[in-house]
Order: sequence, then C-alpha cells, then structure tokens
Amino acid sequence: MRTNATWAVLLAIAVLFAGCTAEDGAGTAKDLPKITIGHVGHDHQIALYVAALSPDLTKEKCGIWLQEKKSREVYDLMDGEDAVAELHLIKVGGGSSMPAAMERGEIDVGLGGIPAVMFFIDKGADFKILSPLNVDGDMLLVRPDFPANDWGSFVKAVKESEKPIRIGYKAPVAVAKLVFVGALNASGIASSESAPPEGGVELVNLQGGKNIVPALESGIVDGAVINEPFGSISVAKGVGKIVSLLADLPPEGKWKSHPCCCVCATAKTISENRPELVKLLAMLAAATETINGNGETAAKLAAAWTKRSIEVESQSVPNIVYVMEPGESYRTGLATWHSMMEKIGKFSGRLKGVPFDQAFNIGHDLTLIEEALRDQ
Repeated sequence: MRTNATWAVLLAIAVLFAGCTAEDGAGTAKDLPKITIGHVGHDHQIALYVAALSPDLTKEKCGIWLQEKKSREVYDLMDGEDAVAELHLIKVGGGSSMPAAMERGEIDVGLGGIPAVMFFIDKGADFKILSPLNVDGDMLLVRPDFPANDWGSFVKAVKESEKPIRIGYKAPVAVAKLVFVGALNASGIASSESAPPEGGVELVNLQGGKNIVPALESGIVDGAVINEPFGSISVAKGVGKIVSLLADLPPEGKWKSHPCCCVCATAKTISENRPELVKLLAMLAAATETINGNGETAAKLAAAWTKRSIEVESQSVPNIVYVMEPGESYRTGLATWHSMMEKIGKFSGRLKGVPFDQAFNIGHDLTLIEEALRDQ
C-alpha cells in the first residue's frame, strides 16, 4: 500500500518528466515566441522563400535556418539545433496592403514596399524599417511591334509619333512611374494623364500590376513601366519587350538604387522580440548572399515558391538588385525618392517638410541589421 509520501514522490517525478517533451530545446512549442510575417508572394522577397525551401543553405552560412512545421505557413526559427521562435507566414497584397495589415495587428513583421511603409509612418504608424531587401527591379517595356529597343530609340519614336504614346503604370505614386516621368523630363518629352501634346506621353493608370498583360494584349497601352516579375511575365507571354531598366534612364546615375522592398516591424515587436529579429535578419542576409552568388538556384527556388515558370524567374531575378546592407547607395536612392515626394506634396504628417536625414531616422532602426551582419 502506497503512503502519502510515496504518492508525493511519484507526482513530483511525473511533473518533472511531463516537461521533457521532444519539442524542448530553446523552449517548448507552447512557450516559443510567435512572430507573424507578412509577405507579398513574388520574387522581390525570395530571401524568405530561399530560407524556407532550402534551409541547409542558410544553416551552412550562418547557423540559422527554418524548420518546417506546415509548408509555406509555419516554421521554427532555428539557431543551430535550438528553436528560438515560431514563425507564421501570411501572404498579403502588395502596395499598401502589407503595412495596412501590420497597422491592424495582423502581422508583426512585413516584407514589402519601402514607399508604402514610409507613407504609413508619415501618417503616424509606429513602424520601423529594419533593412532593405532589394532595390531597382523596374523597367520600361513596350509591345513587340513598337519601334524601340532602347531608351534612345524610344525617345525618337515618341517625338516622331503623330499621336501621344500611351504608357501604363500600376499606381499614382509608384516609384516606377515617378522615375519614368523624371527621365522623360530629362529627355525633353512632355507627359500628362490626359491629352499630352503630339510627341508626348499619355500616362495611363492600370490599377495594379496584374492588369499590365491584359492592357498590352488588348492594345489599351503601347507600353508600361512596371516592376518585376510583371515585365518578365509580359515577355514570356509574347505581349511585351523590355526597352530599359529604369535604373539606367537619364539623368545618368540618378535612379540607381531607387527604393523597392524592405523588412519592417512594429515598434512593439522590436521591443519584445529583438534577439529573434536579429537572427531572422541574419538568416535573410545569408539567403540574399545565396541569391547573389547563385542565380540559377535562386531562380529555381523562386519558381518553386511563386509557381511561375523557370523561364520567367530566370529573367526576372537578375533584373532585381538584392541587398540587405543599408549602405550609401541605399540612402542616396531613398533620398532621391524623398525629394520627389516632397516636391509633389505627398507627405502630410510626420515627414512633411522634414529634411531627409531626419525622415530617414524616423523611418528606420538599422541597429538590428548592423548586429546581424556583425555577428555573421
């Protein structure tokens, strides 16, 4: 017959072993910090997809990798053999959709457009950009029968045309549209949303990148300025040809490193999960190194995640500059964008009338990426 003392000992042993589950390490699944990450789903964010689909690549480079729990949705962020956070991946729309989801509290970390994030910060959102993900990656494309194969021949065709050339864009303050208009001005070509003069460009709002291919197919526009992968999709479908990457347009050098995608987070997430975010950034930086070092592997993994063809991704990925280190060229490109926004009066809140250096500091916390890169 067991005494009360015996029962107490057995109970203590049971409690002790109950905590020793297979999921223990840095912590059980129950007590791992949960971080929800929103992404757009196309190849501007393939650093995340490379890490998810080929974890050995980042594990070898920096020791940090993703252990899959549910494909494309739930992963443990691993440091060596220890789980340090549970990541939940959610596909959100492009443009303002990602920062809007972050503002609503649906995601903690966002991968998406820098301009959209800065506009939300201007309106008072408590976000910080932690690092860039990529810059550039925009292009001018035209229908296959349009008489231009480079910027010089495009300018000539526009100036000699008896009617305005119609060029589509995806959103009114899309970076691609603003760069294109700046290049037109530098080349002495007038542009307008309606009724530009002969020898000019009529700008057409196509209400999103998904409408580029139908607009080219139907002849609604003669061409478009758009980010990848939409340019390469148009080429693969035979409805467009690339005239020039926008980073190469005049004035020479002005549009290099114009802003595209970033990693950003809420102030609350930075405060509560800083060590985990540093590890996440280190892993994404290692994946970015893989992308830049092996374009063929990057294109295959991009195609595997996005479900687009290898043909599209093999053309798209090389047109995008993948970078996570916020160096001088990143600041210069963002300063050019900031100047354009100020000039057309797009800031109305915290960033209105604010010098670029101050606006940059309002929108960024680079200490995490600096720590992540320093530790690699």
